[in-house]
Amino acid sequence: MINRQNQVQCPNRYTMPYVVQPGDTLNSIASRFGTNLVGLLELNPTLRLRTLTEGMSLCVPRVPERPTCINGAYYIIKEGESFYNIAQRYNMPLNLLLEANPDANPYDLKVGQEICVPDVPAGCPFGTVVTIAEGTRLSDILIGYNLSLNELREANTDFNFNVIVPGTELCIPPEAYQSCGPNTTEYVIKTGDSLSTIAVANNITASQLLIANPNLRPANFLIVGTRVCIPRAAANNTNP
Repeated sequence: MINRQNQVQCPNRYTMPYVVQPGDTLNSIASRFGTNLVGLLELNPTLRLRTLTEGMSLCVPRVPERPTCINGAYYIIKEGESFYNIAQRYNMPLNLLLEANPDANPYDLKVGQEICVPDVPAGCPFGTVVTIAEGTRLSDILIGYNLSLNELREANTDFNFNVIVPGTELCIPPEAYQSCGPNTTEYVIKTGDSLSTIAVANNITASQLLIANPNLRPANFLIVGTRVCIPRAAANNTNP
């Protein structure tokens, strides 16, 4: 049984106490709460590296919770983003964005954290609505807007990707990793490769290649070192 020591007084509302559990290390605690060893020691200046004991109380970053968002839409933080550049992008006062997210630490936003962006239109809050033209194929949409299949699916949950109907409105989201399944073979992008050259070399269409790699955007097929999945039947037909 852990003997809980007195809880520490944490420095601000963006931090909270955490009681050390069996097996915890400073590194494991830092990783769990989205910081590093230096950040953890800054929150606990009297802590020494070898004084961690079960039951003692530390200050850690407060775990972000999903805010209420009645008249807005949820937005997921990406690498390098801040409240300032999000407010600029959606042309709203910074204070309005801060007021909609009172528990979020504006100086320590986490990748994947959900925030509320107030006063945005429903349906396609952070993207652009486009109308499908006659003769448009799935690969045309994905290549034209540099999207992965999963990104397009998530923004258009009711859209049937097997039947592209002219006149249909699609939400193109704003600006994802992958592993190959049992019926595919992994291929690493080399200099000079592209979506079209890989598709031709494997005797498949660009659409089939994008479907086999739903988390990749068309531009990813230009990046040397990117791992892509080739449908196994196609890979077996490729000349050595």
